[in-house]
Amino acid sequence: MSEVQDNPPPHRDDSRYVTALVRGLEILEAFKDGVLLGNQEIAGLTGLPRSTVSRLTQTLTAFGYLLYDEPTRKYRAGAGFLGLGASIQRNLRVQNCARPFMQALSRELGVTVAIGSRDRLGIVFLEITRPQQTPRVVNTDAGTVLPLHNTAIGLAYLVGATLAERASVLEELQRRHAANWSEIRAVIERAHADYRKRGFVVSLRSWSRAVNAVGVPLLLPGGQGVYAFNCASPSQDAPRKRLIEEFGPRLVETVTRIRAELERAAPPMLVPPSVHHP
Repeated sequence: MSEVQDNPPPHRDDSRYVTALVRGLEILEAFKDGVLLGNQEIAGLTGLPRSTVSRLTQTLTAFGYLLYDEPTRKYRAGAGFLGLGASIQRNLRVQNCARPFMQALSRELGVTVAIGSRDRLGIVFLEITRPQQTPRVVNTDAGTVLPLHNTAIGLAYLVGATLAERASVLEELQRRHAANWSEIRAVIERAHADYRKRGFVVSLRSWSRAVNAVGVPLLLPGGQGVYAFNCASPSQDAPRKRLIEEFGPRLVETVTRIRAELERAAPPMLVPPSVHHP
């Protein structure tokens, strides 16, 4: 178990930070070794007042980050807290598995290949590979967030999502983009039609006028979640014909191989499926 903090962390009272969030994270950190802790013990470990600890443990319990153990009257890490670590482990496992396949496809076609996961109404690039022999033409990096509704990688995620997740996303998109919802809905419906027909989605200069791309979803084994991949290239090098006849089929093949590799190496589920939400 961690030692009692003699002095509070220097950032705790810094006005640049949200104090309640910092204190909540300090409480969660106390559970990193899988221990059972009462409010008094948490107060001793974090240096926070017991009244503050009591309020925060109630809040963290209400949102599933902690669980209250009635027999001992202490707290332990909940599914929400475990899910944070499990999601990171899963992302790293998927990225490590996908990386050599992405690099091979990038070299073969001379394109940028990326893997992404959903963050609300956006898709976050987790990793990007670029061909070394060509200049940087697709100006994105890991951590870049693109829209779900008008990018190849975002649309690929949507077509691979569960019905419940997709319905929730579409409802929020309609609320956020009421003025042009009919156009957005048409793009999404066209993506579904492309996916049903070819196994991939196509995006022609929709996010950037200079870039064309194809996208393919990756459905993890055991229903553990969805990721999406894309191949992107300057529009002059990737006309629609080449996207459909070359980029799309090769990306489908690559994602199929990645999924097969994940199935061979899949570890047991770390947390319930409901926690695994990209």
